[in-house]
Amino acid sequence: MLNRPAHIPAALAQAPLTFPWSNEIAVRLDDFDAVPPRLGTALEKVNYKGKVAIALGCLEWVVWRLSGFADVQDALQRIEAAWASEVSLAYARSLNLTSVRNDLGAEGDPAGPLQTALIRLELLHLMYRKGKTQMISMSGRCALLAFHVLPADCGFEEWLEKTLVAMAVTDPCGPDYDRSVSRFDYSAEEPVPRAWLDDLSVPRDPAAAAAAWNAFFQAADPTRNPFLVPADEMRAGGFVGEPYLFA
Repeated sequence: MLNRPAHIPAALAQAPLTFPWSNEIAVRLDDFDAVPPRLGTALEKVNYKGKVAIALGCLEWVVWRLSGFADVQDALQRIEAAWASEVSLAYARSLNLTSVRNDLGAEGDPAGPLQTALIRLELLHLMYRKGKTQMISMSGRCALLAFHVLPADCGFEEWLEKTLVAMAVTDPCGPDYDRSVSRFDYSAEEPVPRAWLDDLSVPRDPAAAAAAWNAFFQAADPTRNPFLVPADEMRAGGFVGEPYLFA
């Protein structure tokens, strides 16, 4: 089970749900053309796995913001599996939702934005699995959802700006990134540790990154998280190396 990251304030979970919400707002926040050019330009400088990490980071802000008003255990389990996928897709099962409700448009009800966050996560993970190149738009839309539901003074905007600046250095988009391909091969890119989003140190120390991933995997428990694949199943599926150990 994930714990709240240090960069997300604990008080955020108690902030009143005063933001407007409706099905129309949910649709508007999912508009491919809604990502501001400044945000899109900043995301363009970050490599593929970096964009995924930023998207996951934004979705975590949303989920932790709603955690004082809704049960977010399922959401956090899904996010944990998605983070493990940064290292290898073999760690995570499908994050597809079994059903989606259309009657979650009431203001002050956390169920609507929480479902939208889970839909974003489902699509993000599906795109990642397929190497789809529209990751700038997906990451940007995750950020837009966070901007909408988070209080303006919570620190999210500052964190996002610092993250984008840091990742342009630690995880730069290389010249081999081709948006015209049907599937982008990101296998050579280094996974971004979830814990690194707390300090955003530049340059990122490889030993510290490895330690962060091993701490993450030590805490990950497939017997408690149905979206994580057990080690034996991973070995049977041909996983190379020792599961749940970052070498």
